[in-house]
Amino acid sequence: MRIDDLDFSIEKGLIFIENRQLANGGFPCLLAQTKNCIAEDLLEFDDGVKKSKVTQEDDTIFPASLIGLSLLHLKDNCGARKILDQVASFLLQNQSHFGMWRHYRGTHQLATLIPNDLDNSSLASFVLKELGFPAPDNFSVFNSNRSKNGLFYTWVTLRLQWEPNIKYWMSIWEEYRHPIGQYYFWKLMPCEKRDIDAVVNSNVLFYLGEGDNTSAIVNLMVQVILEGREETCDKWYSRAIMIYYFFSKNIQKGIPKLEPLKEIIKTRILAELKSDGQIFMSALETAMAVSALINIGYAQDISKKSIQFLLDAQNQEGSWDKWVIYYGEPTKTSGFGDDAISTSFVLEALYKYKMYQLSLSPEFVNS
Repeated sequence: MRIDDLDFSIEKGLIFIENRQLANGGFPCLLAQTKNCIAEDLLEFDDGVKKSKVTQEDDTIFPASLIGLSLLHLKDNCGARKILDQVASFLLQNQSHFGMWRHYRGTHQLATLIPNDLDNSSLASFVLKELGFPAPDNFSVFNSNRSKNGLFYTWVTLRLQWEPNIKYWMSIWEEYRHPIGQYYFWKLMPCEKRDIDAVVNSNVLFYLGEGDNTSAIVNLMVQVILEGREETCDKWYSRAIMIYYFFSKNIQKGIPKLEPLKEIIKTRILAELKSDGQIFMSALETAMAVSALINIGYAQDISKKSIQFLLDAQNQEGSWDKWVIYYGEPTKTSGFGDDAISTSFVLEALYKYKMYQLSLSPEFVNS
């Protein structure tokens, strides 16, 4: 494996993502629905063997935040920067009140009913800040959306809990306009107003940083790993590797209380290593595992077979197979994903691995 192999693969992947990007700067997302489906059932996202009902949604905001988050690592690359600039424009155009974001936009049937959420708002805010845009003025809304135990609610919505911050009340003004629709939204959808999800909280910590207002999140993350609750700690990210990937971003920041999690996460990830280099169940999950290991300081434990597996799994047009990245509810009967999302996560992993190898030895160029 040479550095040229990684660079060639990365450039092909960026071209694919650029071609997949919509004219408005966002990205399409596929919603696959099957009965009692789990991640491997969603590999094809079509009406073939798995009999999935598939819908392409072009009014979904969150994929742009996810893709932007991964491509930030490549922002000095001209191709990646072009994509990121359009992502930034898209996010700014679809910002809600006081620097918040929701899952859907535009003409989608849920656009006026689904509330702003802290997951999308955290990642979108972080992406914009890292790209040099002024940080959204949303800290006070975030901090007003906390439970009594200090953890953050997933949804920014009306609850039977007094909050003196006027920005918080103004940020949920859509609920006042559509009371009947709101009633049925909360009655029929799998989400609840008091949802508290571990990955969502981890992403809030990633954006807001360590402090008195986020100390409860750190404690939650420690509990989740020590108690082995990776697949039940979050309604939307219910695969263990998703938890390891997002948690690792905060571990990389050097938060002292998270240090003991490093060895545990490393051991659990490497236990999923297959003989061909695949980790967990797909190229996407292999890439998330590689990035997580690098983030927590165990790049030296990454098998070269895993990197070669990723290179070999790239499709001719430059993409990697679509795979579920988050679910629509805890029962996993619907999953969201797209080739562009998978590809962006793989590019992040390949780039991080390349930089790690170059930091060890310039001879990696010709190895």
